[in-house]
Amino acid sequence: MGRRTVLLVAAILVAALGAGLVMLYVHNVNQHVKATNAPQQILVAKKLIPAGTTGETASIEGDLEFQQVPKAAVAVGALDDIAPVANQVALAPIYPGEQILGPKFGKQGDSTALNIPTAGTMALSISLGGPARVNGFIVPGSDVAVFLSAGGSTQLILDRVKVIAVGTRTLVPSSGQTSTTQQQSDVVTFGVTQADAQKLIYAQASGAIYLTLLTADSTTAKLPATTSSNVAGP
Repeated sequence: MGRRTVLLVAAILVAALGAGLVMLYVHNVNQHVKATNAPQQILVAKKLIPAGTTGETASIEGDLEFQQVPKAAVAVGALDDIAPVANQVALAPIYPGEQILGPKFGKQGDSTALNIPTAGTMALSISLGGPARVNGFIVPGSDVAVFLSAGGSTQLILDRVKVIAVGTRTLVPSSGQTSTTQQQSDVVTFGVTQADAQKLIYAQASGAIYLTLLTADSTTAKLPATTSSNVAGP
């Protein structure tokens, strides 16, 4: 076989090898793209999940749903099963559409931060004596109505607001146990809108505030203020 023939055969082999390598590279790229864009089923929040909610409770109450998400868009720690965090609590509010992430759950006491329950609200603390806060029966998560007694009259000023902390106890407690001193703290913290915050601050400076404990079905009415002239009724 002549030298020219050998070189020609070698060139053909090199070209074939190069073409094969290009095809292999293209194939690998296509496989990677397919794997990246392949849908993956994960859990997402269907509605707001307040801080302190267990994974099991969120599942039972229908707060979760499955969604198909491209693999590249799946966050680190995303769950496709609530079982790993069923007995743990949400350490912060989880908003509708958020992926359910394992690191967002933990044991009671894993978070020391005060969690404001909903967007558009703010935390406000006021000091209240025992009877004015239903003698300690109000706890983080309670819904309350707020009354103001000032200037010789008493009336409802807020029909329903959320308590997010009592003393140092929050929706996600900062420790597994709470001392009696902490439990009897007279400071109550609310999650309120700016308008409600202004009412509470004014009421605190103007007279005596009283809270009433509400259930999910409790209703209030806008009654006329009670004064010395009508306290005894008609």
